[in-house]
Amino acid sequence: MAATKKFTLAVGTIAVVAAAAAAAWFGANYYAKTQIEKKLNAYLVENDIQNNVTWGSLDASILGNGSLHDVKVVRKDDPAKFFTIKNVTVHELQTGSDNQKVDFAFSGLADETGNSPFRAALMEKAGQLGYDSLPLLDGRLKGTLNEKQDTSDYDVTLNQPEVGNINLVLKADKIVELVNTVRTREEELKSNPLLLISALSPVTIRQLNIKFDDAGLMPRVVKVQQGVAPVDGKPTAQQKEAFDARLAKSESDCRQQAPTLGIADPEGVCTAVSRFMKNEAKSLNVQASPNPPLQLMTFVMQTQMGNPQGIIKAVQQLNLKVTN
Repeated sequence: MAATKKFTLAVGTIAVVAAAAAAAWFGANYYAKTQIEKKLNAYLVENDIQNNVTWGSLDASILGNGSLHDVKVVRKDDPAKFFTIKNVTVHELQTGSDNQKVDFAFSGLADETGNSPFRAALMEKAGQLGYDSLPLLDGRLKGTLNEKQDTSDYDVTLNQPEVGNINLVLKADKIVELVNTVRTREEELKSNPLLLISALSPVTIRQLNIKFDDAGLMPRVVKVQQGVAPVDGKPTAQQKEAFDARLAKSESDCRQQAPTLGIADPEGVCTAVSRFMKNEAKSLNVQASPNPPLQLMTFVMQTQMGNPQGIIKAVQQLNLKVTN
């Protein structure tokens, strides 16, 4: 009998502890949810988009992540245009005037037509390439902005099944004026675009990387260039030879022209581009590490003036590398 009482007491104790732990867990998660909601609302207000972003539900855990479901983002300039997102995971969200950090991952992004935005981005080429429809878009956005030091780092990844994955890395300085102009002077920008040029003037680029990993686009492009159907077309030997000849000429022209544009490694650059266009390489990576850091508007002016020496100097400063 004593053993039975001890067993019953032990089971009861365990049940109480388990109930307390469960209550603490759910309580902590509820607290995490309210904190995420506060941060999100503050972020939306800070960027003046609180009336343009809504969601169906929100989950959060004490591990620090929050998940939004059934998100809708309406364009401020055209309410008929909007995006819907099945899920958004908030990995990090830090607001404040001195140091801001964001890290969002999303899945199932569609435009107002219910299709991936890539379908519209490809425009008339989508039909030529055999894309009647596309799976929805996934991706991730990571960014930091230190207003006190006026530096910023951005890392954007877009994953489009059946097309490819794009990764953009941008590291820039003296960007706070641009951010504040876009954030607070939207109506003025519509009537006076020169404001944007003025805000862009001090922006300095430290690093710019763009990488495209093919996930089905380039085989279609090659077939179209060969003159056959993009999905199941079978080029003849003559069509293949003609395509190879055109690419060989383009690569040869590239090697001759690249040095006149200030590209330091024409062999590497032109070979990488040619291999990608022939679908012999599955990725193309363009890296610019300006030395010294490049003032954006100075680069634009140098390349737009038409002065060959100015163009060469500007491109050389980019310290450009193109690889597979």
